[in-house]
Amino acid sequence: MKCGFLIGSVLMVLAGCSQFNAVSLYSNSASEVHPVDYFDRAMVFHDAQTSVVTGLRNTTCKEVRFEEENSFGGKDHLSIEWDTNRGCKYIGIQIPWANYAAKNLTPLVDCAAIEMAIRLEEGSLTNIPMFFGLVDYADRQCMTKINFLGMDDGLLDTAWRKVRIPLQAFKHERRGVNMAKIKELKIEFQRKGHVHIDEIKIVRYENPYAVEPDNSTHVIAGLPWNIGTTPDEWWGINPRYSSSFQFARKQRDESGIRGGDPMAVQAEVNTALPDAWNQFGVSFSDWKRVDMASLYTTAALGFDLMCSETPDLEISIHTFSGQRRQVRTKLQVTQLMEIGENRYRAYVPIRAFADFESLDWSALKEIRFLVKESARFDLANLRLIEFRGNPSNPTAWKGYE
Repeated sequence: MKCGFLIGSVLMVLAGCSQFNAVSLYSNSASEVHPVDYFDRAMVFHDAQTSVVTGLRNTTCKEVRFEEENSFGGKDHLSIEWDTNRGCKYIGIQIPWANYAAKNLTPLVDCAAIEMAIRLEEGSLTNIPMFFGLVDYADRQCMTKINFLGMDDGLLDTAWRKVRIPLQAFKHERRGVNMAKIKELKIEFQRKGHVHIDEIKIVRYENPYAVEPDNSTHVIAGLPWNIGTTPDEWWGINPRYSSSFQFARKQRDESGIRGGDPMAVQAEVNTALPDAWNQFGVSFSDWKRVDMASLYTTAALGFDLMCSETPDLEISIHTFSGQRRQVRTKLQVTQLMEIGENRYRAYVPIRAFADFESLDWSALKEIRFLVKESARFDLANLRLIEFRGNPSNPTAWKGYE
């Protein structure tokens, strides 16, 4: 009887076991850990007490100090003032972090960035003359610079702002740099300036403008093509930091091309003011590559311009790749067609850009506008349009939309 009861109990237990879910010996949560979490040498510079910095000898061209006041992270930060006009061929510092130990950055190349806090001594900039290099133990180095897309709000000023430089931007393969044995971070200074740098470290990074395999390139198969239909496609327009440019009410566009109306920009630039902000730019399409290689010789930039005096405006086209990355031209009075009182339609043929054929028209990135003298104007309805006329007299062509 007892034996029968025992056997029955065992069978009940075995039957109950069938209700348990299978549990893996190893948790899947480990696969969610980011490679940066495994990297124990992420801090590049914290302060003078915990970090090594070389190249500190001051010269007539360079003054490096560790300042405690208004530091971002540790007890102090780096203050570097330089001027290459004083006769120095090279100005720079080196940070052989982790006490010169070899750093293996290979697992981090596609998913990490060098982040730092930077502020200027005075003024504001979107393009600072500093270059950053990773140096391996064979003294091979790969260099890059800060892109405005990696800056908080797209600029640097007297407030601490975080800057991120993706490790991918160093393009180490082109220079044969061994990313498994990195010795130091090198910072090179050109022209002149005065910056404060603090809290340099390796952080997680996901490129918000990453190239996607399937739709990374927008091919322009026909014209017109609207440009700058959302605020995110523009830079240099932020009333919090400068009143030079702001978005106006969108202009109505009936073409229906590219799914939206181009943004309108109001400009009021006073170049007599110190550090006057005088430039802005716009992506051809969501900061992705644009291919118009089959159309560029029969295309023009078109936009509406509202002004009492023609602005001194330099226009440049920039690409993601190619031996030459930009071409420029200046807006001419002959490119303006009057359509009302103080209202004009501008036609700037691609063939009017100097050396336009040297550009890689399959890798277009952005258009930039530089206001060279004080001016007030509105710019709207920016687009690429068809043009088959004389680039020296573009308003004479009768084939515009």
